[in-house]
Amino acid sequence: MTNTLSLSHGHILAVFFNANPAETLKGARWYADALQFCASVAQSTGLSVNTVAGVTAALSPNNRWPRNQADAERLCRVFSAGTIGDAEAVKVSTVNGNKEKALQILAGARPLDVLGGLKVRAFYNCILGDAGVCVDGHAYAIWLGSYVPTTKTPKLSPKLYASISAAYGQAAQTINSVMGTDYSAAQVQAITWTVWQRIRREVGTVETGK
Repeated sequence: MTNTLSLSHGHILAVFFNANPAETLKGARWYADALQFCASVAQSTGLSVNTVAGVTAALSPNNRWPRNQADAERLCRVFSAGTIGDAEAVKVSTVNGNKEKALQILAGARPLDVLGGLKVRAFYNCILGDAGVCVDGHAYAIWLGSYVPTTKTPKLSPKLYASISAAYGQAAQTINSVMGTDYSAAQVQAITWTVWQRIRREVGTVETGK
């Protein structure tokens, strides 16, 4: 495992140091901007930030980020202005099971009691600024050092997910030591994700997503 972690740490660093200034800034601010989105929706709907973040995370699987935002905001606004029944009629760009989780959160369930999957739970925590890494298909491919279509991303066991998260944490430590910065593992993941999108566009294999 030590050799695998070290190698994967190198893959993450290679992508990170390929970032241009705009990509670094965008990635470093990604989760803070996501939190600001949730705070704005919360303020305008009377819901808590945690609730909006939970709805956003619930609707995130296989959903492009702009559509994810639009779906979450619309569902929150309809619920706030009406009833849970009104919210049930809202169409979203993810499967009904994910929408049902969002509705449960709107009805008062604690997000982490409802959200399933290590990735989705981590996404929720990252939005709120808590520790953790959202290991989606792109983060997995960066860690692996090889392009893998997100549709081919294998199911990650808890042990493998933890190893990948640790590699991002190790990368953040190395980057901060070299650059004198204070990036979190989540910020390194977001920065490398931003770079990865550009690399994939350049070689014609771009995919959408968060």
